[in-house]
Amino acid sequence: MTRMALPTLRLIPAKSLAFSRFGGDPELPMTALWPTSRGRNRAFLAQIDLADVRAHGGPDWLPETGRVYAFLDGDGYGFADQIEIALHRDEPVVTREPPAGVRRYPERKVTFETFTSRPSLDWLGIDLQEIDVSEAELDELSDMTGAPFGDGPEHRIGGYPSEIQGDQMWISCELIRRGLPEGADVTDAIRRAAREWRLLLQFDSDNALGMNWGDGGLFYVFVRERDARAGDFSKTITLSQTH
Repeated sequence: MTRMALPTLRLIPAKSLAFSRFGGDPELPMTALWPTSRGRNRAFLAQIDLADVRAHGGPDWLPETGRVYAFLDGDGYGFADQIEIALHRDEPVVTREPPAGVRRYPERKVTFETFTSRPSLDWLGIDLQEIDVSEAELDELSDMTGAPFGDGPEHRIGGYPSEIQGDQMWISCELIRRGLPEGADVTDAIRRAAREWRLLLQFDSDNALGMNWGDGGLFYVFVRERDARAGDFSKTITLSQTH
């Protein structure tokens, strides 16, 4: 699993002014429409400066410049578009207040800290009952994949997800994209296509920000690498897990 390691950036509080942040009021182009879903306005979650992400060694499949915004449909659990991602390039931005009645999360300026992320046994789809490993080897495997990403909530960009429940999320994303139900037969074609999915953003529950996803759960936003490289974030898929 060492050869499968990927960089991941943890979003941590910034000590100085920064564009990237959670909550508050977004800085959007004047022409940008406020995102809606299923007849309701979305809540602003975060804005990320991609140039800063690249400067900190973030994923090379993300555009080198531009700004990514995340908006949440708080009542949209189970929908693949529960979190909507928007990319805006270098247009001038202004601070935008949310529409009336839309939840406003507390603001936190953030910067990035680099870690190494390795796939879990769940991600790889390895059933421990089917492999011959000693208890010491099992502990070593668990330590490799369960290494902490610093103290505090695990808000991250790139790498592998911090799973709460066993699931091959990359397979789940491909099934959802094809309109297939959970538990559908996973063909070789589906498995090959699923390898395109990348963890774009992971949003942890965070009491200081008033963010509690289920029972202390997490949101995971995935994007296909080819779409991300093309700057197309219109087809992301949101998954969630909780305790």
